[in-house]
Amino acid sequence: MIQKIWRFLSLCFIGFLPWSVALSVLGTERLWFEWMRFSKEIALFGFACLLVIDIIQKKRKIRLDSIDIFIGLYLISLLVISLLKGTTLEGIIYGLRYDTEFLIAFVLMRRAFVFWNLSFRELARVFIVSGGFMLFVSLLIRYVFGETILTVLGFGGQVSVWDGSGPPPIYHGIPGAAVVRFQGMLEGPNQMAFFLLVYLGTYITLFFRYKKYRFINSVIVLLLVFLLTQTYSRSGLLGLLVGSTFLIASYLIQKVRILRTDFSWKKIAWKKIITTLVLVCVGGIIVLFQFGPKFTEIITRKWSTSAHFERMYIGYVRFLEEPFGHGLGQAGPASRAVAEVNQKPIPTESLDGEMKRLADFFSERNKDFVFNTEHYYIPESWYIQQLIEGGMVGFFFFICCFVAIIFSLKKYPVIIATLLGVLVMNTFLHSFESVHTALVLFLILASLLQRS
Repeated sequence: MIQKIWRFLSLCFIGFLPWSVALSVLGTERLWFEWMRFSKEIALFGFACLLVIDIIQKKRKIRLDSIDIFIGLYLISLLVISLLKGTTLEGIIYGLRYDTEFLIAFVLMRRAFVFWNLSFRELARVFIVSGGFMLFVSLLIRYVFGETILTVLGFGGQVSVWDGSGPPPIYHGIPGAAVVRFQGMLEGPNQMAFFLLVYLGTYITLFFRYKKYRFINSVIVLLLVFLLTQTYSRSGLLGLLVGSTFLIASYLIQKVRILRTDFSWKKIAWKKIITTLVLVCVGGIIVLFQFGPKFTEIITRKWSTSAHFERMYIGYVRFLEEPFGHGLGQAGPASRAVAEVNQKPIPTESLDGEMKRLADFFSERNKDFVFNTEHYYIPESWYIQQLIEGGMVGFFFFICCFVAIIFSLKKYPVIIATLLGVLVMNTFLHSFESVHTALVLFLILASLLQRS
């Protein structure tokens, strides 16, 4: 009976995650329940306590593998560096929330799913239904009711203005392109692109085995790709391209190995090849239709590209200043909670050392460059953020975690493709700051890589 209750609560939790942004905004902005910001953490803490009690009561033996060890070493390295650098307790808490929460959840829940007898199929179905309904409501908001209806929930009415504090805006645009980027009920279009990649990978893994529904599934996949283009997220599209390339390459390599020993034209899966080519062509037409008239403004976005690389380089310089790390909460989304991170201009004359030299350098190359604390704390790359916070040691263990996970997913090429796409996104964004989607991804991974 107790096991059934925990199973039910686990399924409710993954069903809640796609709606967590809207519910959190509603709770904090309209109902004034500040604890709603930490609803996910409260739930995870409850699951962790239940798991520990279950292990102690039933005297279960826990076996560690390479993934667990690397995640543990990564966590320890971040804590040691933070303590040596004198990081505040607030910095450590928020840093752990953004940097390690999804990894800790992965380690815990890959055991809990075994003990509570939860499979990938059960978990994925709940996510597909809940996430699909969230996407349906988001489509209604975007194309029927209009984004202003989100202000009822507490979303901010100022378009494209959000510094990580306060409610997210109802939508983001692109200067000079006159477009509305699709973000639905999430906090931004890049976050929606991240969500769509995870949803797409989960959907294909769950349903594409059913040949009878291949046409319907293909239509749904095309719809999801179309929605991803509507986010106008360049990193999201790049992640989709990398993931798709990996899938096609792995499929071709597998077929070449088979045909090398026993070649026959009849054994070539012509239907799959034709379906793939049709999907690629239709996807290409969608992209051309979507971006063709305003390709320069939408794709190149010189102002955005310059800002990304400027921040990334400043972050890299910060890493060179402290190769063994600055400690948790000193870069990325966590820094907003422990430092004054904003877009207020800082005169170049007030800077000193390497930062002044960089500000002068960027000012010469970009007449619109204005130095501010966001340039210093937000490097616009999860990997550079890891270098700043954890230094060489923390970054090494972080990479080892994902290498170990990818090698363990050899039976699930679509999930590998999804994870690769997300990792590509993180080169130019802080995608894992979307804790809700990061948790979904790593709960899905935990269900596939269950460990007793």
